[in-house]
Amino acid sequence: MQNQYRVFSASHIGQRNENQDAFAVLTHSKCDELLCVVADGMGGHEGGAFAAKKVVETCKVKWEESESVIDPDTFLNELAFCAHEAVIDSGNAKFDQAQSLVSVLYIHLEKSIYVSMHVGDCRTIQFANKNFIKRTIDQSLAQLHALKGDISDDEIASHPDQNKIYSSIGGSEPPSPIIEHYSPDGDTFLICSDGFWELFNQHALGIAIEKIESAEALEKLIEQQVSGKTHHDNTTAIIVKLPPSEDSSSMFVPPSLAAGQQESEVEGSLRTDGALPAESSLSAEGSKPAEGSTSSNDKNTSTKLTTYHYKFLLGLGSIIFVIALTYYFLSSTDSTHDLPEPLPTSGKTSPSKQSSEQPSGQAPDQKPKQTSEQNKTTPSEPQGKSSKEAIGTQASSGESGNIETRRQTPNIPILNIDDAIEKTEDVIRQKGGLGENDTLKVTTRGNAIGNSQVIKFQQFYKDLPVYGAQTITLVRDGKIANIDSKTLNDIDIDISPALSAKEAVILAEDEIGTRLNVLEAPQLIIFKKEDSYLLIWRAEVEKASGERVMLFLDSTNALIVEEISLHISGGQEEISFEDITSEDEASENEKD
Repeated sequence: MQNQYRVFSASHIGQRNENQDAFAVLTHSKCDELLCVVADGMGGHEGGAFAAKKVVETCKVKWEESESVIDPDTFLNELAFCAHEAVIDSGNAKFDQAQSLVSVLYIHLEKSIYVSMHVGDCRTIQFANKNFIKRTIDQSLAQLHALKGDISDDEIASHPDQNKIYSSIGGSEPPSPIIEHYSPDGDTFLICSDGFWELFNQHALGIAIEKIESAEALEKLIEQQVSGKTHHDNTTAIIVKLPPSEDSSSMFVPPSLAAGQQESEVEGSLRTDGALPAESSLSAEGSKPAEGSTSSNDKNTSTKLTTYHYKFLLGLGSIIFVIALTYYFLSSTDSTHDLPEPLPTSGKTSPSKQSSEQPSGQAPDQKPKQTSEQNKTTPSEPQGKSSKEAIGTQASSGESGNIETRRQTPNIPILNIDDAIEKTEDVIRQKGGLGENDTLKVTTRGNAIGNSQVIKFQQFYKDLPVYGAQTITLVRDGKIANIDSKTLNDIDIDISPALSAKEAVILAEDEIGTRLNVLEAPQLIIFKKEDSYLLIWRAEVEKASGERVMLFLDSTNALIVEEISLHISGGQEEISFEDITSEDEASENEKD
């Protein structure tokens, strides 16, 4: 049949005890609208499969209640919050911890409208002739590392923080759904759980998807990629293939109608949900899941459509930073100006250090080994990657948390990134977020991912960094789409320390009762403690026990204001007090 669009779907249990993924492909009776849903139950949380199934069921109910979607953005947002309420209102104590992630793609066939909503790290990805066009931005800590430029996009799958999710359906906090709009330029959409996209790098994924022309081929592809792995997650994918843009027609026509079947006989033929039990896993031969789980998804679906001029709308991706902002500030300590937030001193590795250290068991200078062929086709398999965990806003703690976050969506047009940097400070200063002695300095220019790029700033007072006072600007589609700022405008403090770094460390040794090996030259910073400002020496040290900690020492009396437990030392060279003295002298000379 000419000018068909096709839908293929498949799900695989991976090396898990049960398949916690669920999915659905839904149409309206008029057959000009399509909704594809993939939900991923939060692994490690009892009731993950229940939550994913509940998400899909909610989508089906809301879809059937609406004869047509008038406002896709509103409809998709409502899906997220209705699903959230459905999960937490289950009334079954067994599912108190049930959570799910989701990606939903809405398509209006006649008008060539393509809009997605997602929560977590399930993705919707658009391709054109196997070439990547755009994808959703994960709500995971690993994604934030990529946005900041710490890792590449393809390294997200194997990063140890990939399992840390900061927004979910059914969690302790409401979800932060992100809406994305897509141009009609692409010819293929992929909606999938992380178990699928983690199997490929971006280039290989486009090539693999282009070759899929049946549900059986998709099942076989997943089976081939999963086989040989030892602990891979559930894997679910829906592929929607559109006809070439130069072809035009205006109605969706199911294959059975084209063959002469009455519309009443095929209405709802695509309405399926795919919450698969453990016994539904695919065999090595690529056999189909258990009967009834995805049977109607095995049918190819066709369409005719007219290509209209569709203006690409500004996505609402800025909401990604609403919940993640404070945790984002924790995730980089490689710059002397990029300071970590204080965490409870539990002896566990702090998120800021964990994200920048080598994976467990890997020598500091040793890079992950991978063959050239692996680099071309698929990212390395995550070694020992744990089940997903929701980190939420409770991950942030410490006194710097009393710096209020101001969120703005100015939508200011910019010429380039340098222009965005200049205008960010202008906006914050105009809103009263900076004093006359304060400036913003760029600490990170993140890599551009799709049409988004992140810039991270540190506030300085008279050239001293202000602890926890950081700003994140999201640039999207040639505009400043979002500014999340934690800045202070009332700092008034003498920046001449009463104690040198050497003196402060010696006094701290007496207070702790142990020798402190200084690992990095201490840094003088401004620290907000309740309603007061302190001049603090920040020093990374190693105790006699081998424990590495970050000490925040009051420069007037050397009292320990905060202590962050980092990790056991790997034998880093001690810095002598002579080095500290030299650093102090250099600092004084700079001021002079």
